[in-house]
Amino acid sequence: MWKLRRFLIPYRRQATLGALFKFIEVVCELLLPSLMAIIVDQGVKTRNTHFVVQHGLLMIGMAIFGLLSASVCQYFAARSAQGYGTDLRRSLFAHITKLSYQQQDEFGAATLTTRLTNDVNQMQLWVAMSIRQVSRAPFMIIGSLLMAFIMDRHLALILLIATPILGLVVYWLTTRMSPLYRRYQSQLDHLSAVVKENLSGVRVIRAFAKTDTETAKFNDANTQQTETGLRIGRLSAIYNPMTATVVNLMTIAILWASGSRINLGTLDQGTVLAFINYVNMILAAVLMLSNLVILLTKAMASAARVNEIMETEPAIVSATTTTQQLEENQDPILQYQGVSFYADSDHADQSDAILKDINFVVNDQETIGIIGGTGSGKSTLINLLPRLKQLSTGEIKLFGQSIAALSLPQLRRLISIVPQHVDLFSGTIASNLRFGNPEATDQNLTDALATAQATAFVDQQALGLNAPVERDGRNFSGGQRQRIAIARALVKQAPILLLDDATSALDYLTEAHFREALKQQAWLRGTLIISQRVGTVMHADRVLVLKNGRVVGFDKHEALLKDNHYYQELVASQLDQDEAGE
Repeated sequence: MWKLRRFLIPYRRQATLGALFKFIEVVCELLLPSLMAIIVDQGVKTRNTHFVVQHGLLMIGMAIFGLLSASVCQYFAARSAQGYGTDLRRSLFAHITKLSYQQQDEFGAATLTTRLTNDVNQMQLWVAMSIRQVSRAPFMIIGSLLMAFIMDRHLALILLIATPILGLVVYWLTTRMSPLYRRYQSQLDHLSAVVKENLSGVRVIRAFAKTDTETAKFNDANTQQTETGLRIGRLSAIYNPMTATVVNLMTIAILWASGSRINLGTLDQGTVLAFINYVNMILAAVLMLSNLVILLTKAMASAARVNEIMETEPAIVSATTTTQQLEENQDPILQYQGVSFYADSDHADQSDAILKDINFVVNDQETIGIIGGTGSGKSTLINLLPRLKQLSTGEIKLFGQSIAALSLPQLRRLISIVPQHVDLFSGTIASNLRFGNPEATDQNLTDALATAQATAFVDQQALGLNAPVERDGRNFSGGQRQRIAIARALVKQAPILLLDDATSALDYLTEAHFREALKQQAWLRGTLIISQRVGTVMHADRVLVLKNGRVVGFDKHEALLKDNHYYQELVASQLDQDEAGE
C-alpha cells in the first residue's frame, strides 16, 4: 500500500478535509450521551419541561450538525477514493500494455484482469473507509473513555479494564480471518483463470468430449474456494456473539457497580445511561477497527499483487532519444543480422534457442515468403521486427536504422501486421478498418476491401461499411475475419507488410486474386508472408526456409526446388510435380 501512496497525493487535501469533518461528527456524537445525562438528571427528575425542551433542541441541533459533517466527509472520501482508484487503474492499464507478450503470458489474462478490476477496487474501498473510519474509531474509543472519566472515575475504570479485553477478542478473531481472506482472494484468481480457459476453449473441450474432465477441474477450484469461504463464515458466526458477550458483561458490571450508589444518591441515573451509551460506542468503534483490519488485509494483499505488476520492468523499452529522419530510399530496406531469440531471457540455456543466427535481407519492392515446419520460429521471426518480442542477440535494421534506436511508435507506424489469430473489435466494419488509420476516407476503405477480396461479402451486409462487428468478429466466418484483418492492415498504408498465415482460411482462387491485387499497391515497400502452404510462398520473389529455428535455405522457389533437400520435402508433401514447377 505504501508504495502506491503516490496515487493519493493529488487528493490529500480532500482526504484531510474528510478526516477533519469525521472528527467533528465524532465530537458531536460523544457530547450527546452527556447531554442526555444532563436532561435526565436535571430536567426529567425535577420535571423541568423548559429545561428538557431547551436541551433536547440542543441535542437535535448537534445531531443534525453531526449528520451534515458526516455527509461532507462522505463526499470528500468518495472524491479521494474514486480519484485514487481511477488514477491507479489508468496507470496499471498503461503499464500492462507496455509489457511484452511473454510477460503478459506469465501473469495470465485472467490474473491481469482481476488485478486491474477487483484488486484496485479493494484498494479504493480501503482508501474510502480509512478516511471515513480510521479517524472515527480511535477518536470514538479515546473520546468515550475520556468522557467517562469526566463523568465518573469509578465507573470509567470498568470501561478502561474491559476495553482491552474486547480488543484482544477482536484481535484474536481478526488474525485468524485475515490469512483466510488472502487465501480466498488467491483462490478467486485461480477460479477466474479456470473459467476463462474453459469458456475460451469450449469448442475444443466439446470436440474431445472433455466436458466432464473440465467440469471436475472447475468443481475442484470451486470447492477449494467454498471451503475457505466456509471457514471465514464460521469465524464470522462467532464474531458477534463473542464481542456482544464482552459488552453485555461490561453493561452488567456498570449496572451492578452503580446500583448501590444510586440508592445512596452518590450517582445519578442519567450518568448510568450515558455510560451504557459509551459502552455501545466503544463496541461499535472496536468492531469498526476490526473491519478496517480485515479491509486492510485485503487491500494489502491486493496492493502486493498490483505492485508486482507495477514493479515488472517492460522487457521491451522504447528508445527515448530522438532519431534522425529515416531514409526510406534505402536498399535493402530490411536486414536481419545474426538475430537469435531464446525462450530463456537470461540465455543461460543455449539449447532453447527458438531462432538462432538468422541472416537475410529484403530489397526494395520485394516479397519474401517464409515457410517451415510447426515450431520452426516463423511467427517469432516477424514478431521481432515491430518489437512485439525482444531479440536476444543480433540486430535488425529497417531502412538502414537499427530498430532499437527507433521509438516504438515511430517503428510501428512503419509496419502493418496481420496476425495468425485475427482479433476484431466490437464496433463496425469501418471502425475496425480505421483502427490503424483513423483519418482514412471511405474510398480508402473501399480500395483496401477490394485488394483483400472482401468487397463482395461487405456489400451483402445491409449496412455495408457500417455493419456491426461483434466481439472477436463472431458474426463473421474465419475467411471473412481474415479478409477484414488484411484490409485493416492495408488501410494503414505502412511501407512494410507482415502477413502471418493470414490467408489460411481463404480458398486458392481468392488467395491468388489477393496476391495479384497486392502487387498493385505502390506504397508497399516490402512484404513478408508466412504460410504453411507451399502454394502461397512459391510466388514470392524469394523464399526463406526455416527448420528448428535456423535458416536452411533462402532463394527463389525454382532454385530451392532444385538444390534444397528440406524444401523439396515440403513441396513434395503438398504439391505434385506440375504444380511445383508453375
